[in-house]
Amino acid sequence: MSPEGIDPGKTSPYGTVVGPGVLAQSHQHIFAVRIDPAIDGYANTVTVEDSISMPMEPTRNPYGNGYEVQSTTITKSTHIDASPLTNRVVKISNPSNINPVSGRPVSYKFAPAPTQLLMADAASDIGHHAKYARHHVWVTRHADYEFWAGSEFTNMSRDEEGGCYDTAARNDDIENTDVVVWAVFSFAHSPRVEDWLVMPVERHELHLRPVDFFDGNPALDVASHRNTNSVCPCGRRVLREW
Repeated sequence: MSPEGIDPGKTSPYGTVVGPGVLAQSHQHIFAVRIDPAIDGYANTVTVEDSISMPMEPTRNPYGNGYEVQSTTITKSTHIDASPLTNRVVKISNPSNINPVSGRPVSYKFAPAPTQLLMADAASDIGHHAKYARHHVWVTRHADYEFWAGSEFTNMSRDEEGGCYDTAARNDDIENTDVVVWAVFSFAHSPRVEDWLVMPVERHELHLRPVDFFDGNPALDVASHRNTNSVCPCGRRVLREW
């Protein structure tokens, strides 16, 4: 919360009165998760996958219920935006290590969070400081000491220097090499009375999941458990294994 004083009886279009004489300003929280992957080694490749509907036609899609997954390999450092309408996922794989079952490279993937991007004008001070917040994902080539999406000294510079925007602008070759993936998400905080004085949790999750990384479901060898509390409606105890 970013509170300030306000005269009794007044309101503001730029915030919410959360208590007597207290105005909480509307603002954004913007985060960047730096993912430095090593999927069975450091020679990794990033692809973007979109699930696209297919037109109904007699040979490939006679019943009209088919769709195809379009995969785009990222060859140069760049940015990616979320696309929930195409179920877009970002996949990080190792092309030199092929899954024996699927015949595809071992990988991990995540879905970019389709949250609102930076609302500050690009010409504003904030717009210059937070160029990384213009896109949901950045893919760059690893370089020592590049740890900060918005540059190391964000509040002490006039521009974002050494952050994702600058790094991606180098146009580095990033296919089958040591890559870094930056996932950006935000929370537009329009305050409410319930946020004051103690603000509750706002939960966001970034789920990295394996894709053809294992040769089977790794949970299949989990030992079964007998549920001794399972009882049928007749009152007779039924032992079930899970």
